Amino acid sequence: MPDLKFGIVAPAGEEPKKLLSFIHRAEASGFDSLWAGDHLVFTSRPQAFDVLSTIAAAGTTTRKILMGSISDPHRHHPAVFAQRLATIDHLTDARFILGLGLGEAMNLDPYGIKWDRPLSRMVEVIKLIRRLWESKEPFDFNGDFFQFRKALLDARPLKGKVPIYIAAHRPRSLRVAAELGDGWITLPQPPSLFEKKRKEVEEWRRKSGGDIQTFDRCLYIFASIADNKDKAFEAIENLRHIIIWSELFEEAYGIKIPEEYRNYSYMKAVITDEFQNRKLKEVGKLFPKEAVFDFTLCGSANDCIKRIEDYIEAGVNHFIIHNFSADYDSGYRTLTEKIIPYFR
Repeated sequence: MPDLKFGIVAPAGEEPKKLLSFIHRAEASGFDSLWAGDHLVFTSRPQAFDVLSTIAAAGTTTRKILMGSISDPHRHHPAVFAQRLATIDHLTDARFILGLGLGEAMNLDPYGIKWDRPLSRMVEVIKLIRRLWESKEPFDFNGDFFQFRKALLDARPLKGKVPIYIAAHRPRSLRVAAELGDGWITLPQPPSLFEKKRKEVEEWRRKSGGDIQTFDRCLYIFASIADNKDKAFEAIENLRHIIIWSELFEEAYGIKIPEEYRNYSYMKAVITDEFQNRKLKEVGKLFPKEAVFDFTLCGSANDCIKRIEDYIEAGVNHFIIHNFSADYDSGYRTLTEKIIPYFR
């Protein structure tokens, strides 16, 4: 199994120079990886800049830390994307990881960007990007979404490819992550549910002939750290609609969400649609306090350590932690001075 890693998620909407400072701080604090959401807009409406450009800049001033983005395959033509990723790879000395998900309405719908058949499009984009890196001769390609004629790309990553980690939690996307991904990222969920999905991913990866030993199993998880669980819960109580996805709640507990809320999810949210966002927040209120504890790192340092141990037992080897503590700096210090050192 790959070595245990701890990553930190950059706060949403950081101005580029502040994000650079955050990345330097994360490296100095001992985090193995830094992750930034690749958004055009965020639900809380902070400014949103291009994180890939900032990560490229950080590559020239950092030395060890891995840097990843959570992106989608819809906003960039695969040839342009392949060239850009190869460039970032050189600037970061091969320390960049591309995280790819199916996409979110807020980054696509207002701008008329198609994301029909998103999983099939993702598969085609990944195959094209890798072929552009691998092929030394021009090639033709006739796909469902793209057509290439005598295509060639001479910009290549240092080690032949940029690692692509696929974000997935549904059966079809889990299989794609297993067969095509260099790693797998999944959403917050209880350890027992993660273990179930991890076993499915590993089985599909074995059947496809993929390497299990170097395959990262990443959990994106929110953390609220305070003196005790009740105080920690207060900081994220009103964020339940973001932290917990309805379908994972249903799968974890066997409890169905009322039919009137089935069309409202974070993936479908458009920030300028006030009615939709109000309904999404109503969905969050359906999730009990106990579910928040099950889906997050919530409580004291000891509470979080115990929960991380549960996840390690379930098969997580790379934690991608989004710090939502009421006192951000205090939570950050607890992570870096107490929680993570416990596992070193």
